[in-house]
Amino acid sequence: MRSDFNITDYAVYLPAINDTYARCLVTEKLGSRPFPAGLDIADLEYWNENNKLWHYPYLLHSIGSYKVGSNPDNAVTRANKNTAVVIGDSGGFQIGKGTLVGYDALTAHMPADEAIAAWDAADDVRSWIFGWLEANSTYAMSIDMPLWAAEENTKSPFSNCSRDQLLQMTLNNLQYIDVRRQGHTKWLNVVQGIDNAATEQWWNAVKKYRWSGWALAGGAGSRGGLAQLLHAVLLMRDDGAFVEGLDWVHTLGVSQLKWAIVLTAIQRNLRKSNPKLTMSFDTSSVFQQGMRRENAYISPVLTTNANTWVLPAEASPQSYKKIGSTDPFPFSSAIGDKMTIGHLNVQDWDAFFQRQYDNVSLLLLSNHNMWVTLDAVQRANESAFGSNRHQCTPQLFLDCIDLIDEAFAASDWRGFIEKHKSTFDAHSRRKYK
Repeated sequence: MRSDFNITDYAVYLPAINDTYARCLVTEKLGSRPFPAGLDIADLEYWNENNKLWHYPYLLHSIGSYKVGSNPDNAVTRANKNTAVVIGDSGGFQIGKGTLVGYDALTAHMPADEAIAAWDAADDVRSWIFGWLEANSTYAMSIDMPLWAAEENTKSPFSNCSRDQLLQMTLNNLQYIDVRRQGHTKWLNVVQGIDNAATEQWWNAVKKYRWSGWALAGGAGSRGGLAQLLHAVLLMRDDGAFVEGLDWVHTLGVSQLKWAIVLTAIQRNLRKSNPKLTMSFDTSSVFQQGMRRENAYISPVLTTNANTWVLPAEASPQSYKKIGSTDPFPFSSAIGDKMTIGHLNVQDWDAFFQRQYDNVSLLLLSNHNMWVTLDAVQRANESAFGSNRHQCTPQLFLDCIDLIDEAFAASDWRGFIEKHKSTFDAHSRRKYK
């Protein structure tokens, strides 16, 4: 059972630590509650280098989880920035949705001029986001106004804005950051897109803000599929976006194993000219499953069938009959192998009360899910880039890796991507035949 992970050769997966996990790590007390022997709640803080259970120095945390003006004190804000790498998300998703708690000036489907005026007047919000990121992040994402906010099917306050208006608001945000940044964090300029044309327009407008790297979002990231993401990366490469000093490239909101290996393939190509460059990617799914749905991930058996390259989840055993149970937790991980069913089922309610888990149960379950995800990501990379790559890796995925290498070498990469678009698009499907 591995207690650490390869953080050198592969694209870095970032568990997107939610505010509940971060808070409960420092507020929950065990008392007489059963807990795996020899461990404490602090051992669920995996980014602590002295962790007795398992260690991994990377995490993502979003300011969008908090109320505007608050100053949260939790395990993330207390993290040792000399040993942990904290990627700070600026809350662009919540801003675009109009759900940033404590900021009520934005309402759904506002007239464009009113939405723009409201954001222009939101200096207290920008200042709070900027200050939190400078204080608590190793790398911080810029405050972008996402292009998806203007899509017809959203309830965004910015749904009536044009792409040009969203871009201009983002440029104002970039200028705000540029004149105020103090060097306490390394800023990542967020590149947005819907299609290739929108990505190119956005890139040409924002590319002068060359700080410490980039974040790829929307159609410039995984949302547009592999062909569009590769288009964005090669467009940026040709403009010198990945030279030394611009060393971090984050892809927002994706964690599938198939994406882990193609991002590693892109990283390997970019490192030919900048050996310090790191690709990363994130998702909050481990907490959606563990803390909201109370599900446990199961380590996948990776085969040449692409449909096996997923993280299956099952309901974690929960019942009033299981309180005090010494039966082992049925799913393997660093913490799972030390848990019993009784470590999770602790609330001694009557038979008609269905929930026997407390907050510590959810910490344990989420820690299990994080380990399973990281282990699966590493095994996927070992499979795809190892000496026996054809034994456990779907041919489609291997074809995509090879095509990525060829695209980087092609003199006409645009034509090359278009020629092989059907293969790249096949990679991005949810299900495979």
